[in-house]
Amino acid sequence: MEKSLVVTKTLVGKADEIAAAHEHFTTHYVVGGRMALYGLLGQMLALINEFESAIDREDLLAKIKYRLYSEFGIKTQKNSSDISVLIRYMTRADRKTAHVYTRTIEAAKANGVTPEALPAFIEGAGGVERIRALGANADSSTDGEDDLKERIALTKEYLSSRGDLPLADFEATEFFDQATSGEAQNAYFVCIRKADGKFYVLSPLPATAELERLAMKNLSEVVCKDHFVAREGIARLGRYTNCSTKSDCAGIAIDTECVLTI
Repeated sequence: MEKSLVVTKTLVGKADEIAAAHEHFTTHYVVGGRMALYGLLGQMLALINEFESAIDREDLLAKIKYRLYSEFGIKTQKNSSDISVLIRYMTRADRKTAHVYTRTIEAAKANGVTPEALPAFIEGAGGVERIRALGANADSSTDGEDDLKERIALTKEYLSSRGDLPLADFEATEFFDQATSGEAQNAYFVCIRKADGKFYVLSPLPATAELERLAMKNLSEVVCKDHFVAREGIARLGRYTNCSTKSDCAGIAIDTECVLTI
């Protein structure tokens, strides 16, 4: 019984040690790290305010866009706001992270928050993700819609150019005569992969306009995982397709094999 009591106290002691370690982690890393980020966003807000009041603002933004593209491979969209461009430059972060920070800065400016008061503003609002979510609910998510439209346009361009470099082909029979319809531009098939590694075509899939929209949306998420890489790869594919002497463009043809796996 005494031995069991000692073991129990030891386990409780270990639990107390872990609780203390967790409290230390929460205080110094979770809370401390979060507040450090909010302070950094305050510095970004201060600099953005300076940019907005600069006489040569347009020239400065042009230089920043050029450096983003030439040095970091980050291409900004024509409709990108000045704030989003500056945030992308100061963070070099992925599109999603930069979008969250941009929403936070925009919300702060809309509420007249000073750089010094920004950490308290963010904390009171529930954090940067909460601010982003509220912003997304407050508008029509135009940025997301524009992004999707570009991805779908690139995907359609990819499919249009891919005809000279198909991944596979097969001889169609009369059974496939009705594989396309007036509603959809492309034909769709149901396939199965067997143990021999081959794909077997089982049936044409009646394609409606709604099915094609969904197919383009889903395919765009594969083709356009990275907009910059997709634009470059699809441009190379287009040059091959439009090349009058295909043998002169063999290098381009090899390059385009990776477009679907970017």
